Amino acid sequence: MAESYEFSQCDGQCLAFRRAASVLKSVPWPVERLGAATRLPCLGEHTRAVMEEILQYGRSFEVEKILCNDRYQRLKLFTSVFGVGPKTAEKWHRGGLRTLNDALEDPGVELNSMQKAGFRHHGDISRAVSRAEALALGEILHQAALGISAHAVLVLTGGFRRYDRSWFSGSRLGDQAPSPGSDGLKARTMSSCKISI
Repeated sequence: MAESYEFSQCDGQCLAFRRAASVLKSVPWPVERLGAATRLPCLGEHTRAVMEEILQYGRSFEVEKILCNDRYQRLKLFTSVFGVGPKTAEKWHRGGLRTLNDALEDPGVELNSMQKAGFRHHGDISRAVSRAEALALGEILHQAALGISAHAVLVLTGGFRRYDRSWFSGSRLGDQAPSPGSDGLKARTMSSCKISI
């Protein structure tokens, strides 16, 4: 729902659904009836209506209608490319583009450097990262950073979901107590790992 509102540039509704989703993801128990969620913050009327429909029928007809919408599918596809936001996706859709190849082959489409990298690495970027992969990479980066600064700290962050072993992750690398020569820790660590983008 939030994404659909974002594509339609309805910022208020998008924010409301994103907040509600965050609240529901943070609840340590499965919400099996609407009454269990009455005291939770950020659940507006529309969110409650969608939840009630899901709890009653096992699905939301409104969400299914959005997911089947051609415009939504195209915008979702285009925004899956790093560097392509809702406005660019809308422009491409209005221009008659329907696939990623259409965008790559259309002479009227000028890709910026981020979009070029996004298309080049789309397969890797769009794949979910498992927790095990994130932890393994985190350890490699942490050891490399410790070789540069003994005070380096690595924190794995991301969109981990309960009951899901995938992380849509990034990491944060910093120096707990800056020491001489620790400037540019992230860049130097990545360079020492010979990771190319």
